[in-house]
Amino acid sequence: MKKLVLLMVLCFLAVPIFSAAQQTNDSEVPNKAEVVKFLDLMHARAQMVQTLDGLAKQMRIGAEQGFKEKVPDATPEQLAKVDKVFEGIFQSLPVDEMVDAIVPIYQKHLTKADLAAITAFYASPAGQKILKEMPAIMSEAMQAGGEIGRKAFAAKSQELDQQIADLVKDSKKQ
Repeated sequence: MKKLVLLMVLCFLAVPIFSAAQQTNDSEVPNKAEVVKFLDLMHARAQMVQTLDGLAKQMRIGAEQGFKEKVPDATPEQLAKVDKVFEGIFQSLPVDEMVDAIVPIYQKHLTKADLAAITAFYASPAGQKILKEMPAIMSEAMQAGGEIGRKAFAAKSQELDQQIADLVKDSKKQ
């Protein structure tokens, strides 16, 4: 689960980068301080925390819906216990370590010039607006995607359950 979350967070942080991957020589590679300055400008740590919080919320909603399917007359106390399972589920993830882990990725794919141009955009009013709005955009996108994912998983789950039931039925015939 932690690997999946880390992968999602890393992908999320890569979304604003619109330049293609390229080979760079050492003189063109941004140093760690430049990348960290860029990540700070991007509010990377806060975005990671917010992304993880949104993911935990979607997991809680999915678990609650799954519980309600299995226990249709669930009490508020039972639902509260389901919710409690997801309280602080990602709080122990080392956000600073995650940021440190992505620095070499940015260094691999961006030159100093790329990073300077991207930083100039995100320092601009339009760049700051997208940074300000991105958490709400991502939250709404996660809600929309979460609902679609839950429906797709429920349909696939029923399909798999039926296939397993058919296999069991066939094995009993033999």
